[in-house]
Amino acid sequence: MKKSLLILFSVVLLLQVMIFPSKAVSVKAAGAFGGDDVSEFLDDVGELFGSQAVSKIDEEVYLGGYPIGITIDGDGVTVIGLNEFIGEDGKLCCPALASGIEINDVIVELDGKKIYGSAKLAEIASQSKGRELSIKYMRDGVIKESVIVPQKDLTAGQFRLGLWTRDSSSGIGTLTYVRKNLNFGSLGHPICDGKGEIISCKNGGVFDCTIDGIEKGQKGAAGELKGGFCFDKRIGNVYSNNKFGAFGSFNTIPQFCTETISVADIGEIKPGKAQIYCTLDDNTRDCYDIEIVKAVPQSTRDDKGMVLHVTDKRLLEKTGGIVQGMSGSPIVQNGKLVGAVTHVFVNDPTRGYGMYAKWMLTN
Repeated sequence: MKKSLLILFSVVLLLQVMIFPSKAVSVKAAGAFGGDDVSEFLDDVGELFGSQAVSKIDEEVYLGGYPIGITIDGDGVTVIGLNEFIGEDGKLCCPALASGIEINDVIVELDGKKIYGSAKLAEIASQSKGRELSIKYMRDGVIKESVIVPQKDLTAGQFRLGLWTRDSSSGIGTLTYVRKNLNFGSLGHPICDGKGEIISCKNGGVFDCTIDGIEKGQKGAAGELKGGFCFDKRIGNVYSNNKFGAFGSFNTIPQFCTETISVADIGEIKPGKAQIYCTLDDNTRDCYDIEIVKAVPQSTRDDKGMVLHVTDKRLLEKTGGIVQGMSGSPIVQNGKLVGAVTHVFVNDPTRGYGMYAKWMLTN
């Protein structure tokens, strides 16, 4: 395993809490709500916006449901671990340790190039051919300089620095759709920092990833998918992070894009049976039965349009319902893409929110 490039995440990407004073109920991204409270709230919203007609969408997209690793670049990357590996001489080595790098240092420059994400750090190291590189990092608010000599990992066959780093934000979510122009939409809600504020996105990366564990959801505690991804398997870029999701473009059409689906107009979406597509720890995308409990007739762009109820016994047995990391799972009704899973109700993980696909496509 490429330890120096592989980062494991427990998927806590997208945690938001909303409090409605009159009801005192809470919601978590991909999060808690009581059924009666939701019905009353959405009835009020429906009355507020009315059932005005909205424009039709005549577009087919590739159906998602696959996990992707997402990073948002920032000013430097934080060292979260030092890693020894076997060099070409058969001995253990750690270039970062030899250069004086410590855990919690923030690397801001390598070989004269600004570092905004872990992928760039890995790219410079792998292309170094083992030559000495200058490195700048911040420790306790002070910029320090040193030199580092990447070593070739005997097992991986690539030059490494011997460290694990964390981007300004990174984690795992689910791909909702891919347009034929390679642009994609995912998550259905923003990536936020620890204060709940939307992280500004200048640039970011998309990576192949795998799901290797599930923490089952239960009343009062949202579950989560756990997985990891390698920074040497970058498959695209993120160009926007906003209220309606994380958006970007792939370098080429991913191999898993094999089927297209029409996008439903909001007026076509009704309470009733539907399906969601997601990937669990068997790393195979599957389809699971749900019920759309409420479908708000929105005529203006908003993030919570549907209330969902998971009815599929297989999914309930595996996850307990909707868990973090499933954000972005496409919702299909009557053979059309209608939206994406966005939040789970912590007090009832079998229920959650969905967002209309139309609003994501207008990003």
